[in-house]
Amino acid sequence: MMQEINIFEELFLSLDMWGYFGPLALVILGYLITKKERGLTIFFIIVDSLIIWQYLNMANYELYMWQVIILLLGVIQCAFRLASR
Repeated sequence: MMQEINIFEELFLSLDMWGYFGPLALVILGYLITKKERGLTIFFIIVDSLIIWQYLNMANYELYMWQVIILLLGVIQCAFRLASR
Protein backbone atom coordinates (compact mmCIF):
# COMPACT_ATOMS: atom_id res chain seq x y z
CA MET A 1 0.00 0.00 0.00
CA MET A 2 1.09 3.53 -0.67
CA GLN A 3 1.49 5.80 2.29
CA GLU A 4 -0.27 9.15 2.11
CA ILE A 5 2.12 12.08 2.38
CA ASN A 6 0.91 15.18 4.18
CA ILE A 7 2.97 18.12 2.93
CA PHE A 8 2.16 20.32 5.94
CA GLU A 9 3.43 17.68 8.35
CA GLU A 10 6.56 17.14 6.25
CA LEU A 11 7.39 20.86 6.03
CA PHE A 12 6.51 21.95 9.56
CA LEU A 13 6.24 18.96 11.90
CA SER A 14 8.92 16.63 10.62
CA LEU A 15 12.08 16.34 12.68
CA ASP A 16 14.09 15.58 9.54
CA MET A 17 15.73 18.24 7.41
CA TRP A 18 12.40 18.78 5.62
CA GLY A 19 10.92 20.10 8.87
CA TYR A 20 13.13 23.18 8.69
CA PHE A 21 12.12 24.10 5.13
CA GLY A 22 8.57 25.16 6.08
CA PRO A 23 9.57 27.83 8.64
CA LEU A 24 12.55 28.88 6.53
CA ALA A 25 10.38 29.26 3.43
CA LEU A 26 7.86 31.27 5.43
CA VAL A 27 10.58 33.64 6.67
CA ILE A 28 12.08 34.07 3.19
CA LEU A 29 8.64 34.62 1.66
CA GLY A 30 7.89 37.19 4.36
CA TYR A 31 11.16 38.97 3.65
CA LEU A 32 10.59 39.11 -0.09
CA ILE A 33 6.97 40.25 0.16
CA THR A 34 7.57 42.86 2.87
CA LYS A 35 10.51 44.18 0.86
CA LYS A 36 8.12 45.08 -1.95
CA GLU A 37 4.91 45.70 0.01
CA ARG A 38 5.52 47.07 3.49
CA GLY A 39 1.83 47.05 4.34
CA LEU A 40 1.94 43.28 4.75
CA THR A 41 4.61 43.42 7.46
CA ILE A 42 2.12 43.22 10.32
CA PHE A 43 0.39 40.31 8.57
CA PHE A 44 3.63 38.31 8.50
CA ILE A 45 4.39 39.17 12.12
CA ILE A 46 0.97 37.81 13.09
CA VAL A 47 1.33 34.66 10.96
CA ASP A 48 4.81 33.90 12.30
CA SER A 49 3.67 34.55 15.87
CA LEU A 50 0.67 32.24 15.52
CA ILE A 51 2.83 29.43 14.17
CA ILE A 52 5.34 29.97 17.00
CA TRP A 53 2.46 29.76 19.48
CA GLN A 54 1.30 26.49 17.91
CA TYR A 55 4.81 25.04 18.23
CA LEU A 56 5.04 26.10 21.88
CA ASN A 57 1.61 24.65 22.70
CA MET A 58 2.70 21.20 21.57
CA ALA A 59 3.43 18.69 24.30
CA ASN A 60 6.97 18.08 23.03
CA TYR A 61 7.84 21.61 21.97
CA GLU A 62 11.50 21.10 22.92
CA LEU A 63 11.94 19.06 19.74
CA TYR A 64 10.89 22.03 17.60
CA MET A 65 13.09 24.75 19.11
CA TRP A 66 15.07 25.28 15.88
CA GLN A 67 11.85 25.90 13.98
CA VAL A 68 10.81 28.39 16.68
CA ILE A 69 14.19 30.15 16.45
CA ILE A 70 13.89 30.41 12.65
CA LEU A 71 10.41 31.92 12.97
CA LEU A 72 11.56 34.31 15.72
CA LEU A 73 14.24 35.58 13.35
CA GLY A 74 11.45 36.17 10.82
CA VAL A 75 9.45 38.16 13.37
CA ILE A 76 12.53 40.22 14.23
CA GLN A 77 13.20 40.85 10.53
CA CYS A 78 9.61 42.04 10.02
CA ALA A 79 9.78 44.22 13.14
CA PHE A 80 12.97 45.90 11.90
CA ARG A 81 11.36 46.47 8.51
CA LEU A 82 8.30 47.99 10.23
CA ALA A 83 10.44 50.22 12.45
CA SER A 84 12.58 51.44 9.55
CA ARG A 85 9.70 53.34 7.96
